Order: sequence, then structure tokens, then C-alpha cells
Amino acid sequence: MLHRIGILQLTQYLDEAVQGFKTGLSEKNIAAEFLYYNADGNEQELPALARKLKEAAVEMIFACSTPAALAAIQHAPQTPVIFTPVFDPVGTGLVNSLTQPGGWATGAAGRVAAAEKINFIRRLLPDARSIGCLYHLHDANAVLEVAGFRALELPFSWQEIPFENPAALSLLPDLLPENIDALFLPIGRAAEDNFASIVYYTDSVNLPVIASHPPNVAAGALAALTANHFRLGITCAEKAAAILGGTPIGSISISQAENPDIILNRFSATNLGIELPADLIKQAKEIID
Repeated sequence: MLHRIGILQLTQYLDEAVQGFKTGLSEKNIAAEFLYYNADGNEQELPALARKLKEAAVEMIFACSTPAALAAIQHAPQTPVIFTPVFDPVGTGLVNSLTQPGGWATGAAGRVAAAEKINFIRRLLPDARSIGCLYHLHDANAVLEVAGFRALELPFSWQEIPFENPAALSLLPDLLPENIDALFLPIGRAAEDNFASIVYYTDSVNLPVIASHPPNVAAGALAALTANHFRLGITCAEKAAAILGGTPIGSISISQAENPDIILNRFSATNLGIELPADLIKQAKEIID
């Protein structure tokens, strides 16, 4: 049987999730015809693209990103939606709970647990005594991640540096405390989109940056610990197979990101005079030279 599955993607950055989803279906011998729409970063396009998938009568929609999942739920009603790497499925209203989603959506969350990131920072910079956290005050994902850090006992001093809007980043030299040993950036589009401005200043004061968005490492951050999008796609394919097999989507629990990827920037480390730990180098998925 050939299934008809829609894919709704926000940006090309999420290609690995789509590849994982298709690979997972293939490994389960599920034959599918894919109707694929990519909004190329334009969120305003997502509702119209979701409606096209609804009109095409797809059996389900694989939605990559929170905006894509919300558009699919709102504009393709009563179509099963499998999402990833949504950071906060409950907070965004996609599901009722992680264990019993209810409704028409399930998927794999993309948030790496705060405890894992804290351990990563400790391993990366064992001598760091004070970490600054720069985050957009109105970005729900960033606020959620910061709350996760606050809830735990930290092995270093933690200085939060909220900013109101992206324009405030032009004042970064005035925002950053003088006594921090590194700057952590939680997930958040404002910081990610304006990373060039951030790293321009942090480089000038020899301050290492630990990012949460993989492209920021290639752009100059020292390192990042991130969810593996390909594996998240594989996990979503398992949920798709269950739905096609007759399991009610509302009863399929939300999976969490496991075994996150380590990405290191050896070029930045050299410039900062930092020796990357050998165990992290051995475990890294990617090292930027």
C-alpha cells in the first residue's frame, strides 16, 4: 500500500529531520508518496501550505518546527500531525501532556535537558567559575530553557542577561558583566539570527560562547550540545508507523531528545587559548577547523 504523507518544513536547517523520517519509514517497509512544502524561513507561508496539504487529503503531516506544527494543527484539522524538534509541546498548546497528548498531534521534542547542558559546560570549561546567559526575554523557548537551569543546583555562578529585543544586542558591550568566564546562549531565534553581532563583540574580549544552535558553532561559537535531528526524525517515523497501524495518535507519548550531539570549534578554541578536552573531541559529532 502506498501512503500519502505531507511534509511541512520551516527551514532547510531541518533537512536532517526529514531525512530521518523518510529513512525510518523505509526501514519499516512503509511505502509513501510525500507531498513536500518548505516555507524557507517565512512563517507567514505556513498556514497556506498546511491548507494545501489538507486539500491534498494526506493521511498525516510531518511538521518540522513549532510554527509548522501549529499551522498544521490549525489549518489541516483532523489530520494527524507528527512534529519535531518542537521545544515545548505542552506550553505551545500542541498537546495536553507529554504522556497522553490527546487530540491530533504527537512527536519528538527537541530540547536537550538542562542537566545535560550543565554537565557539558562543566566538561568543556572545567575552570570556569561564572557563566553568563544571554537570552531574549520574550522568546518562550529561551525562557523555558533558562527556567530549567534555575531549577537545578549549578556548579558555577550563573548570571542571567535578558534582552528585550534584537536591537538591544547592539548594546552588548554594556550588557555583559565583566566577570564572566563564558557566555551561554539558550535556544532562541533573536540570538541565533544576530549571532554575528554577538560573536563580533565576544571575540574582541576573548569570551568563549557556548551555543545551542548548530550553525552558530561554524560561525564562531566554541561549542554546542544539540539534539540530533536525524534521530528525532527516525523516532517520528516510529510514531507514524504506529498511527498507520491503527494506534490513536492522542495516546502516543511525546519522546524526548536523547544522546545529543557535541559540536566543537577547534579554530575558535585556538584563538581563545582554550584546549578542548580529549574526551569531548572523541565524542564530537563535528569539529570545525
